[in-house]
Amino acid sequence: MDGSDLARLAESMAEFVEAKGKVNVGPIHRPPMISKKQMSVIVVVGLALSPFLLKKIVSGDTLLHDKYVWMLGSIFVYFFSVSGAMHNIIRKMPMFMMDREDPGKLVFFYQGSGMQLGAEGFAVGFLYTIVGLLLAFMTNVLVRVKSRTLQRVVMITALFVSFWAVKKVIQLDNWKTGYGVHAYWPSSW
Repeated sequence: MDGSDLARLAESMAEFVEAKGKVNVGPIHRPPMISKKQMSVIVVVGLALSPFLLKKIVSGDTLLHDKYVWMLGSIFVYFFSVSGAMHNIIRKMPMFMMDREDPGKLVFFYQGSGMQLGAEGFAVGFLYTIVGLLLAFMTNVLVRVKSRTLQRVVMITALFVSFWAVKKVIQLDNWKTGYGVHAYWPSSW
């Protein structure tokens, strides 16, 4: 029995029983996931609902036509990509861990470049998402405001919040890796 047999669990069990117990197991019968009655009910319901669904699709009154659903979906994809969530899923990273010196405390940020906890990635992703949302707000909504004073106040506030968020990400990176980020000005300045 090789490793590829583990995908077919019933067959591998039958093969194991036949090999060890010298007993003939016989064929393994697998019923379909959906019976013929269930399939006929699904088809009848689908045919009954198809005129209503077609009317909604033609009139453009579905969730796929709603720009706010697409906007929230894109924000979710952006957060998911910058927070390292795929890294957490693939590597099965814990969100936090117990402190080694004090077992009553939880550690959300692990110092050292060898490991990243899930909460750390979500915190950085949240800060990056704040910066992205503020940039989108300033370029798409704030330009439509009539009052120049309100525009300036909101823009300065958004720039300070964005600067603070990026500064926190850089500080976390400096603390975690020990490497600093330095600005290199051109020599002609």
